[in-house]
Amino acid sequence: MRHDVLRRMAIAALSGAALLACERNEEPPASRVAVARRLVGTWDVTFWLDSERTISTYVHASAPVAGTLVFALDHYGRLDAPELNAPTNDGLYDADFRPFGFSTRDGDNVPVVVARLVPRPTGDSVYVVLSPGRTRFSVRMTGRLVDDSAVGDWRAAAFSAGGGAGRFAMRRRREPT
Repeated sequence: MRHDVLRRMAIAALSGAALLACERNEEPPASRVAVARRLVGTWDVTFWLDSERTISTYVHASAPVAGTLVFALDHYGRLDAPELNAPTNDGLYDADFRPFGFSTRDGDNVPVVVARLVPRPTGDSVYVVLSPGRTRFSVRMTGRLVDDSAVGDWRAAAFSAGGGAGRFAMRRRREPT
C-alpha cells in the first residue's frame, strides 16, 4: 500500500516537473545528465543513529530507521534549496525519523528530496537533502555512490533545539520484471 501511494506521488510530481521543464526551453549539459542518470530510480535507505553525535539527550534509538527515496533527473535546477545548490536530481522520500526524536515533515507537506552527484575516480560523491528549505528538520546526507549502493553520514538540524546524526546506507531497488 505505501509503495503504491509513493509511486503515485512520484508520478504526479514528475509529471508536473516535466510540464515546467517544457516551459524553459533549455537543455542541461550532456555530461551533467549522464552523471545524474546514475541516481534515477527507487532506493531503499537505512539510517543509524549515533548517540554520541546526537544533540538530543533524551533519544537513544537502537533500531535503525528504514525508508525509500525516489529520484528523477533535475534537468533545470528548479528545486535549488538553501542546503544544496545545483541539484542533479530531485524526487520524493518516505522515512519516519520520530524514533530518533525529530520529524522532517510539517502536516501534509510533500516529502521532497534533492540530490547532487559529483564524479570522482573512487566513486561518485552523493549529496542528498530530505525536506530542503523547511522549518522542520532537514536531513543532509553525504556519502559515496559505487555501483548501485551508497554509504555515508547524515545529520539533521533545525532552527529549534534537537537533531541527530549518524550513518546511512542506500541500495537501488530492483523492480520485478
